[in-house]
Amino acid sequence: MTTSEAVEVMVKAMAPYIGDTMARSATEAHCQRLGIAATMSRDQLEALLGKLGGGLNIFLGRDKAASVVAEVRAALAALEAPR
Repeated sequence: MTTSEAVEVMVKAMAPYIGDTMARSATEAHCQRLGIAATMSRDQLEALLGKLGGGLNIFLGRDKAASVVAEVRAALAALEAPR
């Protein structure tokens, strides 16, 4: 999966809760800090979701943050599924 595809999925899921700008900037900043380049491994994806989930805990609370991360996981799985 390309990083840009994954970022778009993540931003789309988080934007209703924290806004498009914050969702995009947080996701891209974490990608840079984690050294994620053009493609993303499963380990990098899990690390990124962990970082984003931690930030969402602050804004949304633990339960809602977990729900949003689960929504992201489902959308990413659908994106990776063979067509």
